[in-house]
Amino acid sequence: MISMQHRSKLIFCSSTALLSLSLLFACKPAKTDAREDLISSLKGANVEGFNFGIEENETQAISSLTNSAVRQLVTLDGGTATLVLRYTSVKDKKTNVTKTSKTEIVKSGKELTLQVTDIANGEVIFKQRFPAPEPHQPADATSGLPTFDTLEACLNDFDCTRRGPLQCEANRTCQDQYAALMCCLKNGQCFSVHLVIKPTTFKCKLPPVIPDFEGVVFSQ
Repeated sequence: MISMQHRSKLIFCSSTALLSLSLLFACKPAKTDAREDLISSLKGANVEGFNFGIEENETQAISSLTNSAVRQLVTLDGGTATLVLRYTSVKDKKTNVTKTSKTEIVKSGKELTLQVTDIANGEVIFKQRFPAPEPHQPADATSGLPTFDTLEACLNDFDCTRRGPLQCEANRTCQDQYAALMCCLKNGQCFSVHLVIKPTTFKCKLPPVIPDFEGVVFSQ
C-alpha cells in the first residue's frame, strides 16, 4: 500500500515532469517546411524535376531547388531561350533577411549567358557571357576537316589538350573559367559547346546560387 506521504510525492514528481515537458514543447519553435517556403516565394514557377537541398552554417541558412538536368551536359533544344538551373534562398542569420534568386542560362541567337536574378525585384545580380565558340581540332590535325566520330570524342580531346590550363587558373583565382568550342563531326553535324570549369581546391567554395553543372550544348 502506498502511504499518503509517498502518494503526494509521486503526484508532485509526475506534475513536475509534465510541466517540464509542456515548457519544452512550448519554448521550441515550430519547424517550418523550407522546401514549401522556397516554392511559395517563386511566384508560381514550375519546379517539377527540381531537387531540393538545404545547408546551414554560422551565418547563413541556404535552401535550393536544382534542375535535375544539370547532372550531365545540358542540351538545349533549338527553340529554347532560357533554362533555369537553380532557385536559391539565402537567409542571413544576423539580419534575418532572406533573398531568393534564380540562376539560368539565357540563349540569344548563338550567344549564351549565365545569369542570376533577384526574384523579389527582378534585378540581375550576376551575368557572365560565354566566349564565342572556336572550332576544336586535335593537336595533330593536318587539315581543317572534321576528324571526330562523336561529340564525346571531341569533348574528351578538349579535356586532354585544353582543360588543364583553365583548371589551373580556376584553382589559382577561385573563379569559374568559361570555355566554348565548336565540335564538328564527320557526319556533318556541328555542336556549340559551352563549358564551366570550376575550382576544385578546398580553399575555393562554389557560390550557393551557382549549381555544380558541367556545361551546355546545342546543335548549330
